[in-house]
Amino acid sequence: MREVRVASVQPERMAHLAPFEGQRDRDEARRLVEANLEMAVRLLDRAGAAGCDIVCYPEDTQGIAHYGFYLDDPELFSGLVETIPGPTTERLAAVARRHAMHLAFGLFERDGDHLYTAAVLLGRSGELLGKYRKVHLPIAEAWTITRGNSFPAFTTDFGRVGLLICYDIMFPEAARCLSLNGAELLLNPTMSYSGPGQCPDNGLIRLRMRALDSFAPLVVSLCGDGSAIVDSDGTILALAQPGETVIRATVDLDASPRDPSHWEVLTGTADLKARLLRERQPEAYGPLVALEPPALAACPRLRSTPDEIRTAYQYIRQRWSGDQQGE
Repeated sequence: MREVRVASVQPERMAHLAPFEGQRDRDEARRLVEANLEMAVRLLDRAGAAGCDIVCYPEDTQGIAHYGFYLDDPELFSGLVETIPGPTTERLAAVARRHAMHLAFGLFERDGDHLYTAAVLLGRSGELLGKYRKVHLPIAEAWTITRGNSFPAFTTDFGRVGLLICYDIMFPEAARCLSLNGAELLLNPTMSYSGPGQCPDNGLIRLRMRALDSFAPLVVSLCGDGSAIVDSDGTILALAQPGETVIRATVDLDASPRDPSHWEVLTGTADLKARLLRERQPEAYGPLVALEPPALAACPRLRSTPDEIRTAYQYIRQRWSGDQQGE
């Protein structure tokens, strides 16, 4: 058995400006970022005091995501984006060292001329074990953010860890790629995991399926309500109620689902993960990687040209500012 004590931290909310309502003061933005980081340290200390091996904190630890949607003042957002490593990673590394725990959290990253939505994994001594750059970007996020292009798994002292960020959870391919890259535990810093226009419990169904897709426990952290820990067999081990909280569970990374039926005799193993991964048929999966599979012929094209983006932005600007007459 490889038992790992995991935790998900759920802040009640991140403090941030409302630029669409005229709030664009840089000093106030920095003050709110500092308040968010102080909250993160306090809650992570709480998780660390419980003796956790690894803790997940939500996406956008600084609380600056909304600024990236305000295209009339792009530096309001970009001016707060940091490098990795950088001030925020160094600050949270001190928490990891203090409790000798691994720590994963979301942070926007600057790398040269590019900005990324990243998830950071720190080791027990505060060392940077890895970072993942979000592959699946919602359309408004893609206005300013560069996509990642891979799903790496990172080595810890208890096993291999994979990271997903927010919208990634909507795509089963992401969790399966992490599993194929050797991830044994998945962490998902996020803002949400439910989809509109679907059954009321679609979010929890999705989390359970991602754990099943990857044959790995899944730890999900978001603000306000719904942070969760799901075991590799799809069992919900912990589910946060509304408000500020830390949820915990112990998972066994060696507890791969077993099928000791006649299939064990026929295939030579009762390990369901090994069997299903070995019995994949990649040569038949062409539509998964095709740029234009047949189904897209009936799907509307997404807005992508500068004029289309500006039109969409003006709509958001009007709606979020409360100015129904536009400008």
